[in-house]
Amino acid sequence: MLGLIVTAPRGSPTPSLVLALGTKTSRWPFTYPEIQRVQNLAELMDNILTHARLTAQAALKAKMEHLALMSRGLAHDLKNLITPVSAFIMHTDGRATADTAEAEVHAAAKRSVQMMTDYIREALFFASRLTPNFERVELTTLLKTVRELTSARAALRNVEVIITSSEPFALTVDVVLLQRLVANLVNNAIDASTQGGKIKLHCSERESGWVRIEVLDEGCGIPRENLGRIFEPYFTTKHFGDDVRGFGLGLTICEKIVDLHQGTIHVRSEVGRGTNVMVDLPAAPSAFSVRADVTAPA
Repeated sequence: MLGLIVTAPRGSPTPSLVLALGTKTSRWPFTYPEIQRVQNLAELMDNILTHARLTAQAALKAKMEHLALMSRGLAHDLKNLITPVSAFIMHTDGRATADTAEAEVHAAAKRSVQMMTDYIREALFFASRLTPNFERVELTTLLKTVRELTSARAALRNVEVIITSSEPFALTVDVVLLQRLVANLVNNAIDASTQGGKIKLHCSERESGWVRIEVLDEGCGIPRENLGRIFEPYFTTKHFGDDVRGFGLGLTICEKIVDLHQGTIHVRSEVGRGTNVMVDLPAAPSAFSVRADVTAPA
């Protein structure tokens, strides 16, 4: 006759369930001391997992603080350097004769200044102190907004962005930050896609109280040796042209936003077949306490 013990650690906010299934040679029921040993095992496992989570959070916090300080310094110096250059380009715009070397150099300088301005904006966002403003939002509505925000970029590369889920999911999030998160992921997917490709946005309910957002593309994929580095600041594989060259902060910003919502982000990718980015977020206010960004203010 099989016996079953089900136990979970007492007082744990995220308990680990332990199942013990088997038979005893004596065929007697499980005794209280035996049940207590399984209970102790469950509490030990829960302590180890909690310690691992706290260690990972502390490491991420330290990394974010260090990199935010570095990014703030770089952005501040570049902003000071680019201001007179930008002013000169603005005041000389239209003075060069069309189809001349001067006009070509002026246009290239204008593009370069715009790229540097974009970098400064991303670096300052990454380095800024963020306190999420949580509110209730319907996820499909948010995905439609992101599709509109990224439509021009998608049209330029002839890529179709499709929302594949229609079931309503309500989340309590910072709407602006979550839109930034999903838009970053969609823009990455657009840049990785070929002409005529499709990008799918999908949301689904995970375990109780959690919702998953997925961004799936059919693009070039990420080599295995790069998968472990994609969340590192300033690491980028977008070196193929001015229009899609990256600064290496997009996914780091995504990781920061996910951490502020106490969620998780995972990436699966296969070269030549595409990439799937999965973001798991708590859906209900009771599922988390508000986490403020501890980055030092500028």
